[in-house]
Amino acid sequence: MTTNTSSLNLSDLESAIRPPGRFAGLHWFHPADLIELVEVVPAPSTEDSTLETLGRWMSGIDKTPVILNKAVPGFVANRLQYALLREAYRLVAAGVCSFSDVDNAVTAGLGPRWAALGPFQCMDFAGLDVHLAVAEILFPDLACDRVAPEELKDLVRGGGLGVKSGFGLSGHYSPARA
Repeated sequence: MTTNTSSLNLSDLESAIRPPGRFAGLHWFHPADLIELVEVVPAPSTEDSTLETLGRWMSGIDKTPVILNKAVPGFVANRLQYALLREAYRLVAAGVCSFSDVDNAVTAGLGPRWAALGPFQCMDFAGLDVHLAVAEILFPDLACDRVAPEELKDLVRGGGLGVKSGFGLSGHYSPARA
């Protein structure tokens, strides 16, 4: 038995499952017909054979399973996504660039680059000496905010919910564009 969640605590859910060793998280990404990634996430009692079976099943339907060794809030992909978003909000708030500029940096740069090579593979190609030098400069200056950005809170309070409300971070949406 599986659940598709990125935020519910799997240990809370497994208590209702018998036997709990056959329960795991199976985190799909939308749109599921286009995105290959599916995270396979163990609850505390999940048996290795359950994770292996789910991984084989995902591979068999042309998905790319990432089988986690243990669950953490947000799992892997959302944690990576939100780390990037935290820095993106900081850059916009500091007046460095606009929301649109961030979208362009990802869709025209990081997105295609990381689709071809993962972030660690990119660093191997750049050279780990170069990566270390850049990391030593940038890491101390990267955002480490522990609360959601005020820009986001203000937008949601004002009814901006993205496509579902017709306006959001990257502008206004009409039904034809949504």
